[in-house]
Amino acid sequence: MANAERRREKLKNAVLFFVKNDKTVGLTKLMKLLFYLDFRLYRDTGESLTGETYEAWDFGPVPADVWRELRERKDAGMNLKSVVKVISAREDPRDEALGIKLAIVPGVKFSDRYFTGREIRELQAVSEMFHGVPAYAVVKASHAPNDPWDVTLKKYGKKTPIDYDLALDGCDEEHKAYIREVRDDTRLLDSVLG
Repeated sequence: MANAERRREKLKNAVLFFVKNDKTVGLTKLMKLLFYLDFRLYRDTGESLTGETYEAWDFGPVPADVWRELRERKDAGMNLKSVVKVISAREDPRDEALGIKLAIVPGVKFSDRYFTGREIRELQAVSEMFHGVPAYAVVKASHAPNDPWDVTLKKYGKKTPIDYDLALDGCDEEHKAYIREVRDDTRLLDSVLG
């Protein structure tokens, strides 16, 4: 299985995991959970789970391709609509995105076969951290001063990609060097394996 296919399966199963384990996970909350999952893993291991590019949007960090596929109903090649369906149910009249619910497609099951033990533990940790927390509160949490979203928005403006290396702020130089080495090795492997 090519690396791109493996990442796609990880993304689909991460989405399933979050939606299955917390009935409060709608589209907005899912975007933030994926962000926390990817950036926490990157900070610890030098690799994100999904490989998605996150952009600094008004309401926080968003994996833009995932948002577009689910919200605009365009297929971005991830085939997420094969695992979750979008249900519009406005919860907050100030923000229609908060009312976009997600439901697992009947018969679809989560599979942990694509994940490492570390990745499963991180899925569980992120899910537990925000379990039952409403989307607006998760959005607020993703707006912390000097966090990757905030730094990107202030420095480069809206809809710009958030650099994964911003997750390393606060780490010592030795750890940063190790993570960057892992990142570079991963990019080389990705280019060779596809």
